[in-house]
Amino acid sequence: VGAKFYTGKTYIDIVSQKLGEKFLNCGITMSTTREGKILFEEHKNKNPDIVIVAYGLVDSWKTFKYAPYVLYYPDNFLRKFARKLVKKYKKIARKLGLNELLGQKYVVSPEEYRENLQKIIDESKQVILIETPPHLVETFRNPDIVYYNSILAQLANVNPNTKLIDLYEDFKKDSSMYLDEIHFNEKGYELIAKKILEAL
Repeated sequence: VGAKFYTGKTYIDIVSQKLGEKFLNCGITMSTTREGKILFEEHKNKNPDIVIVAYGLVDSWKTFKYAPYVLYYPDNFLRKFARKLVKKYKKIARKLGLNELLGQKYVVSPEEYRENLQKIIDESKQVILIETPPHLVETFRNPDIVYYNSILAQLANVNPNTKLIDLYEDFKKDSSMYLDEIHFNEKGYELIAKKILEAL
């Protein structure tokens, strides 16, 4: 959760303190719902009362259609090396105009995104889904972020054990809640924590 330079309390810390309950933060930088499913499988035997899910930014990114995806978790030397190769491959593809010529795809398709989250919902007592805020710099990503947020809303509507934390519009109106172009600062984390506590 958050940028590597942020040292304050995250919304998980704030909610944990307010409720007097133990929370485990499983946030992995640059991860998608694919890693989310793996993390959930690893921790679901702890029988959590609440699962808070904040995936969507990387899932909704568009990339070269023929670029493979290498998991960020569980990580190892080979995967790190493979990601560097894929990154170079995608950079070359962009320079050659292959993205426009051969097409792009979402890192995680909307269908898979829905399926991954539904699996977590189906095996949880209570789930909180958190919207992805708009990107301040790469604004071309925002229509896709809105689209993936709409999938979260649909899941919250059809699953009685699931609630949505809507924050896209709040962050769109107030850029002072950002640490950088996408991560939150203390003010941002406090707003999200407040909304989670209200939902609970």
